[in-house]
Amino acid sequence: MNTPTQTADRALSQGQTTGSRIGQPMDAAPPDSRAVARVLRNTYALLSLTLLFSAAMAATALALRLPAPGIVITLVGYFGLLYAVHKLQNSGWAIPVVFALTGFMGYTLGPMLAKTLSLPAGGQIVMMALAVNRPGN
Repeated sequence: MNTPTQTADRALSQGQTTGSRIGQPMDAAPPDSRAVARVLRNTYALLSLTLLFSAAMAATALALRLPAPGIVITLVGYFGLLYAVHKLQNSGWAIPVVFALTGFMGYTLGPMLAKTLSLPAGGQIVMMALAVNRPGN
């Protein structure tokens, strides 16, 4: 009796396709829809948590009137954390690094919001920017 891998290897050597993906055996089961839904749910939950963390860091920087970090620190922080996320993408350490990246992004947004809100009609400017960026425009 042949294993699925041997069957797939023989099919490839004879020029036959193996399935919907390259190298997938012909008798491989399609992904379970519940598993796909769970992965999507977890992905969107993580995305929303990082967005909330970034907003919290921006609000904290705004409330504490923290200074802008400067162009060099901002670029080194952004690209350094982005590089760390890429290097750790298959590790458990990727999650804290993603939160560090989004938190740093929120921190750098705080002083810009403070400057904008200090302008005459600054609150209206921020609200108009939020309204213009809605999907479909």
